[in-house]
Amino acid sequence: MGNHVKIIIDKLGVSEVKTIKHYITNLHQIIGSNSILTILDPRYKNDYNQLINEYEQLSVELPNVQINSFYVSQYLKSERRDNVNQFTTDYIGDEQFTVEKKNGQRLFMQNGEVRIAIITSQAGKVTAVDFAKPGQKRPHQRVSVNSSGNIQVLRHFDEKTHLPTLDEYLDTDLNTFMFVHFDERGLRADYQLVGWGEPVVYSEVDLYDQWFARVIKLDDYVINFDRHYDVLFENKHDVTKVFLM
Repeated sequence: MGNHVKIIIDKLGVSEVKTIKHYITNLHQIIGSNSILTILDPRYKNDYNQLINEYEQLSVELPNVQINSFYVSQYLKSERRDNVNQFTTDYIGDEQFTVEKKNGQRLFMQNGEVRIAIITSQAGKVTAVDFAKPGQKRPHQRVSVNSSGNIQVLRHFDEKTHLPTLDEYLDTDLNTFMFVHFDERGLRADYQLVGWGEPVVYSEVDLYDQWFARVIKLDDYVINFDRHYDVLFENKHDVTKVFLM
């Protein structure tokens, strides 16, 4: 069994891939080439498919490197597509609506009010759906939708201030894997990985620390390209096995 090497990234462009190759070569000279390499990607994208496409390209550049994405690994639970349709159907239930088109958008109307607004891109792809309660002009919920037609985030709004109160990050089966609560100013206040049964934390660094604790073992080698997480390895890990870039 070879050494395990975990590489934490913050970007994955051409120059970053070149740099990763360079450090892998140098590390192999120290620990040998019989290593199991895994890239840990904490980045979020409005469309997870952008990340998935990057990983497919990277598999050509670095065919022996595994990739573990914080968001995609929790989101991708099935091959399901267009789950926004089920979510919208469940929301409608037995209520009656008429459908109108305005400025290229589909509107579900009830008693002259817009209750559901389907927002599309210029290419006609659904990017978001707003849901409003009767008598309200502003949405109380909004879902962001990726190019697979799947919901990534369900956002809840305060009905008086219209500021966000809660984001639910959903997987392909519409189960929540993470909560993000907002304070009275509409700023992120706390995080909870409910899919993993983790306790509430109050910063993104602590959030990703919960992930790293699951995927990085004490005897793993770590190459960290994201300086935000340097502090996490100062006291918890063997300093001879940590390389802070």
